[in-house]
Amino acid sequence: MAAVEAWFWGGPVDGRIMPVEISDASGEPPATVELRQSGFYLGTGDAETLTLEHVYVLADPVDGLAVYRYQRPTYERPDNS
Repeated sequence: MAAVEAWFWGGPVDGRIMPVEISDASGEPPATVELRQSGFYLGTGDAETLTLEHVYVLADPVDGLAVYRYQRPTYERPDNS
């Protein structure tokens, strides 16, 4: 399985350089990377298996290194009517 080193900016893994798998024949890194995080969170009641998805989008490379920028989630407010 081929991979490239990528630099992640923003979000929960800001500043880390990690391998990203290349999954297609083009040899290019994927356009988006989703990092899933689960566990216990304050304020979630009894939801033990809550999963948060952190999305990173491929940006312009820096010094030949692939760069992914954090895409801040957009949350909809619940309708309290």
